[in-house]
Amino acid sequence: MLFHSLGFLVFFGVVFCTYVYLGTKGQNVLLMVAGLVFYGSWGWEPTCILVFSVLGNFFGGLWLARSQESSKNRIAGVLIALNLCLLGIFKYSSFGVQIWNDLIGIFDGNKIEIPKLLLPLGISFYTFHNISYIVEIRTGRISATDDIVQFSVYDLFFPLLLIGPIERPNSLLPQIANRRDPDFENVWGGFWLFAWGIFKKTFVGDNLVFFVEKVLQPGVQWPEGIVWWLAFTMSLQLYADFSGYTDAARGLARMLGFQLTNNFNFPYLASNPVEFWKRWHISLSSWLRDYIYIPLGGNRHGFLRQILNIIFVWLLGGLWHGAAYGYLVWGLFCGLHIVVYDVGSKVVSGYDWNLPGWIRNCIRVGGTVLTWGIFSFGLILFHVGSEKDLSPYFRNAISGFYWSPILAAKILFFGIPVLLMDVLQIRAGGSDAFFSRWARPEYFVKISGLAFCYALLFMAGGVFEKKVFFYFQF
Repeated sequence: MLFHSLGFLVFFGVVFCTYVYLGTKGQNVLLMVAGLVFYGSWGWEPTCILVFSVLGNFFGGLWLARSQESSKNRIAGVLIALNLCLLGIFKYSSFGVQIWNDLIGIFDGNKIEIPKLLLPLGISFYTFHNISYIVEIRTGRISATDDIVQFSVYDLFFPLLLIGPIERPNSLLPQIANRRDPDFENVWGGFWLFAWGIFKKTFVGDNLVFFVEKVLQPGVQWPEGIVWWLAFTMSLQLYADFSGYTDAARGLARMLGFQLTNNFNFPYLASNPVEFWKRWHISLSSWLRDYIYIPLGGNRHGFLRQILNIIFVWLLGGLWHGAAYGYLVWGLFCGLHIVVYDVGSKVVSGYDWNLPGWIRNCIRVGGTVLTWGIFSFGLILFHVGSEKDLSPYFRNAISGFYWSPILAAKILFFGIPVLLMDVLQIRAGGSDAFFSRWARPEYFVKISGLAFCYALLFMAGGVFEKKVFFYFQF
C-alpha cells in the first residue's frame, strides 16, 4: 500500500476510526496488527523477515538487560552483528559477489554467479532502528521493554516503517507506553501535513521524475549542457519525493497522537555541507554521528583522525543508501566535500577578516548556491556504475548550458509551489508551527484560499499512477 493509494486511505480510515475509541493497550494492539497488515501488503516473505527481526531484538534486548555487567559488551556486540548480518545477507550479498567477480576478473579467475535475493522494503531503516535500541540499552539510557506489544509497535509503526524517520527508542517508546488522546489541533494539523506531503510527492516529485527518466533513458541523445538541468531537477524531485513521504508520515503519526522527528529542515538554505547534513535526512545523519562517528573518536584525536573518521562514516552512509559502486562513490564524494570545507574553514578562521555585513550576506548566498549545486551534481553518482558511465555527464556539463524557456517554465511551474510553502513555513517558525495554525479558527479564511489553490494544482497536475517513493529502494 502506498500512502497516496485509495487502498491505504481506506485502511487508515478504518484504523483511525477504531483507534480513537480504544484505550492505550487497545491502541497498541491495533497499531501492531495494522503494521503487520500494512507491511504484509508488500508480500509475506519480507513480512516474515521483519517479524524475525522484531522477535530477535525484543528477546535480545531482554537478554542484554538481564545479563551480568561483565558480559554486556559481548552480548551487545553479538546482537548488533546479527542485525548487520540480516541486512548484509539480503542487501549486500549480491554486491559482495559482484566485487569479488570484478577482482577475480582482473586475473581471469572463475566468477561466481550473483545470487538474486529478495530485498525487503525498509530493511535499512528498521535495522538501524533496532541497533539504536540495543545500543541505548547497553549505555543505560533506556531500559529494555518487557512488553512485546509495545516493542512490536516500536518496530511496526506503519507511518515510519518503510523509509523512516529513524526514530530513537528514548523518543518513541515513551510515546507508545503513555496515553494518547489525539485532540482537534493534532488531528487537523496532521491531516494537512499529510496532504502537503502527498501533494509534494504526486504533483512535484512524480511530474519531475518524467524528465529525469527521459534524460537517463539509454540511447537518448543529449543536447549540450542538459546535465545542468538534470542535476537541478533531480535535487528538486528527490526533495519533493523524500520530504513528501516524511511529511505524510509525520502527519499520519500526529493524527494518532505521536510526534516524529522532523527529517528535513529546509536543507537547500544551508550555506555549507556541514549545515546541509544537519538539515537533510536528519535522522540518518544524526544516527551516523552518534553511533559511528563519535564512538570512532569524532574530532577528539587530531585533525587527521577526524578526516579519516568522516570519510569512513560517509562511505558507510553511501553503502547504506544502496549496494552499488555509484552509492559508494557518492558517499566518498560527500565525505570529501565535508573534509574540504573543514580544511578551508580552519584556514579562513585564522584571519580576522572584519567584513561588512552585506559582504558576509553575499558570501552566505554564494555558499548556499554552491552547496546546493554540489549536492545536486552528486546525485548523478547514484546512476553511475563505472568511470565510463561518468564521463558522458562530465563532458556534457562542460560543453555549455542548455537553455529552453519551455523547459525552464515547466520545472519552475512544479517547483514554485514547494518554494512558496517553504517560505510560509519558515516565517511561521517551522512546519509544525505552520500546520498547527491550520487548526485554529482565526486562520480559516487564509488557509481555505491557499488550500483551494493547491487543490486545483493537485487535481490538474497530480500524477495518480502508482509510483513508489524513491527511498523505497533503500
